[in-house]
Amino acid sequence: MTLAAENFLLPNGTFFVVLLIFVILLLVIRKFVVPPIQQVLEERDEMIHRTAEDNRTAAAEFEDADVQFRSLLKEARGEATAKRDEARAEGREQLNEMKQRATAEADAALQSTSSELAAQGEQAASTAAADVDTLAKTLAARVLGVDSATLSDTRSTSGAVN
Repeated sequence: MTLAAENFLLPNGTFFVVLLIFVILLLVIRKFVVPPIQQVLEERDEMIHRTAEDNRTAAAEFEDADVQFRSLLKEARGEATAKRDEARAEGREQLNEMKQRATAEADAALQSTSSELAAQGEQAASTAAADVDTLAKTLAARVLGVDSATLSDTRSTSGAVN
């Protein structure tokens, strides 16, 4: 035994006991410690894969929503342009109607004013003709030096002769 105690390369009983404890400890760790850690790692990998898939799905949905938004925006712009053009056309129609109405009213006012002026002109002409006759008699009487009443009488009798 002295030889085994002196030579460290020769195995003794402690080596086998330590080896047995190491194997038991290795089996205990493999049985009770590794599975929960491996389960957590697998869950983590699965969660990472789900998150990546969710990100891809969300990106695809975002692209679809963006395309849909752009198409709806384009459609809304088209509708707005159509409504604006329609409103402009309606405004032009109303403006033309108002212009026609104003022109008709102006023509009617011009017509009535023209007829009133014509009537007033005729009345002024008849009044002026009557006044001219009186003024002519008065002037003739003054030029001839006769009374205007005698001129009226001679004119009545000469008008009867004609």
